[in-house]
Amino acid sequence: MRWVLLTDDHPPRAGGVAAFVDRVGAGLVRRGHTVAVFARRVPGLRIAPGTALTPVSGPSFGRYAGRWLGLRATRAILEADRVLATTWICGTFAARLPTPLHVIAHGSDVTRPPLRPAAFGRVWAAAHGRHALSAFLAGVLRGRGIEAGILAAPVDAAPQPIRAERRGCYGLIARATPLKGGDRFVRLVAAAGVRGVVVGDGPELGAWRALADRLGAPITFTGALAPAQVAAVLRTLDLVCLLPRAAPDGSGAEGLGLVLIEAAAQGVPAVGCATGGVPEAVGPGLILDDPDDPGACAEAVRSWWRPDRGAEAWAWCRASHGVDRGIDTLLEVGRRQVYDPAG
Repeated sequence: MRWVLLTDDHPPRAGGVAAFVDRVGAGLVRRGHTVAVFARRVPGLRIAPGTALTPVSGPSFGRYAGRWLGLRATRAILEADRVLATTWICGTFAARLPTPLHVIAHGSDVTRPPLRPAAFGRVWAAAHGRHALSAFLAGVLRGRGIEAGILAAPVDAAPQPIRAERRGCYGLIARATPLKGGDRFVRLVAAAGVRGVVVGDGPELGAWRALADRLGAPITFTGALAPAQVAAVLRTLDLVCLLPRAAPDGSGAEGLGLVLIEAAAQGVPAVGCATGGVPEAVGPGLILDDPDDPGACAEAVRSWWRPDRGAEAWAWCRASHGVDRGIDTLLEVGRRQVYDPAG
């Protein structure tokens, strides 16, 4: 089968969308499909093994990604069997063409009000396959009259979990933005009396550093790291934490928290909070009742953590997620004449 993947995010950029297109593209190739990727042009674009990559640029790309991607990919789309848009905004042009279209809900692309409401509805209505990476995101879509099925996260468990031992170090792997809850993580580390590692960059990094200095929290800020470096950091951690918040109007909640599943895949347990799709990514890990009470959170983590928590997380990831599980869903939907998210 010939696939065209349309994306506004692609390695070497970090994040869930980039990881999705990279892993799913390579996974489709491993299973004998032909994959052409059309991606927003950024420095150092990395080609997933076996795929053909075409960089695309255009003005106001964030708002009109679908137009520029679709215009550049028109011939490939018309010759393809399926098109996969990693967000609805990437599928605005492809939705007007006859090739069956799959659309994915990843996070802020649906948890924030759409920049172009009419186009949002048109793309989802035209999609042959409508997918979300969490039940939370599927619920957001349902509230707008759109039914979507849930895809397994494209994360394969390692052959064996990391050897469990108490290391006295908690980790946060996230882009430093106002809603990611880095301040909550810093306060948790300070209250728990452990070391911390923050991997990622972004506009809030300076504020998080300043808070760590003020509280005397021994936190290392590494900046953005390559995947192999992130994997090395994971081996030094007791747990990975993600304590995001939504905007005051309720929008912008974390769609899933893919990094928590990636940690589980290595045998590192997750700690999260009840924001958006985070509980789904925490799996058998710990949900903190009040992430703004660092003392209570620190005590909850101390009481909960044991050496076998990582193995629990790894087993859950292995049983629940994986690149091939998601591809199986895409292919099954592709075989149906009419999309039915209930299967």
